[in-house]
Amino acid sequence: GKRVIKAVGPSKREAQDYLSKIKASIREERFFDIKKENRIIFNKLLDAYVEKIQTRKSYHHTTQYFIPVLRNFFGSKLLSEIDYKLIEDYRDQRKGTKTQHRKERGERSVDIELALLKTILNKGIKWDMLDRNPFDRANDLFYHPNSHRERALKEDEIKRLIQASPSHLKPIIISAIYTGLRKNDLLSLKWENVDLDRGLIHLIEAKTGKTRIIVLNKDMLSLLHSLPVRCEYLFPNKEGKPYSDLSGSLESTLKKAGIDQGTGKNKVVFHTFRHTCVSLLTEKGADTSMVRSYVEHASEEMTRHYTHTSEEYKRRTADLLNGVCFGNNLETMNDVDTASA
Repeated sequence: GKRVIKAVGPSKREAQDYLSKIKASIREERFFDIKKENRIIFNKLLDAYVEKIQTRKSYHHTTQYFIPVLRNFFGSKLLSEIDYKLIEDYRDQRKGTKTQHRKERGERSVDIELALLKTILNKGIKWDMLDRNPFDRANDLFYHPNSHRERALKEDEIKRLIQASPSHLKPIIISAIYTGLRKNDLLSLKWENVDLDRGLIHLIEAKTGKTRIIVLNKDMLSLLHSLPVRCEYLFPNKEGKPYSDLSGSLESTLKKAGIDQGTGKNKVVFHTFRHTCVSLLTEKGADTSMVRSYVEHASEEMTRHYTHTSEEYKRRTADLLNGVCFGNNLETMNDVDTASA
């Protein structure tokens, strides 16, 4: 076979120890499996990953925005070449490039790309295409390893924000606070997902691909009854499609409402409404299991009796939020109806 020379340390003893390990792995028939990653390029792993996620709701977004960037930088690299330094170079390069809107690329956006890369490499390990993930002992590759947002709106801020919101944004903000749904899940909601008679939303999450049942409180039901049905989506833009970006509208609405948008983890973004939902539920007495069941847990196949019990449990949780957006005067809901129409 091919003769290989490799420097492993400054002393002969270290070289001998390393050679002993190699010989042992050959005897145990592990050596050539470990070296498989030296013959597989990243594109092969990426193609396998893309094929696996075709049924996910996030497929088109992932393959349109993230996959091409990763392919362009890592595609021709051997998996064995993807190490700490290469990922660090990628991170720094991406941070230095402008977004498609010619704005500075945020650290959080780069972290999202790094998280996807980490997931793909983990899949490579499970599919026996590489032996280890460079991220495993390198959390500092992320700008914000623990990037959970901390900002939650208070009830007076919620009411000011709703009052200041334009007609297209108002029902979206209200729904986000009452349901705790993520932005993509909420904006892509269709009327076929909504059961107004039972007060439920049936949802397949874009992030997890799992089915969830969201129980609606009285305020949320009143809001949905007031919305005009203009097309298949609950919250369509002028073209009858889901909104792709609401950051500009939200930013101007926050200024109009006199709410400081903040920075970093305290910056008010759309995901703040999900955090606000959780925070308010906790303040109003919901325990941890109630909150997790309401905003996060996927529903499973269960018996009719257990499903009924679960819905009642979630409904009591949902009812804790009644009045948050409108106070005790539900006539305010008519303002949403008039504005939407």
